[in-house]
Amino acid sequence: AVSGGSTPEPPEGAGAPPVTRPWLSPGRRALLALVRRSRHRQVPLRELQAGKAPPGARLGVPFLLHDLLGAQQLHSVPTAAGPLLRLAES
Repeated sequence: AVSGGSTPEPPEGAGAPPVTRPWLSPGRRALLALVRRSRHRQVPLRELQAGKAPPGARLGVPFLLHDLLGAQQLHSVPTAAGPLLRLAES
């Protein structure tokens, strides 16, 4: 990398800062709220995939679920009945 740029490099071992995308937030918040309101803060994956996109979400449920799993805000727990999505403990 060329030195002398105006943006400082993150310290060694530090992850990249989270990227916020305005079109992602309403859908993310809606899905997280749905899981938060559910019993034991967990929902079967099949139940979320069967539902339609929450109001305000510009992207589909599969994309939002993939994003929340990648951001580690939801965890997938394998069960005999299929994957269960659990809210990450913060």
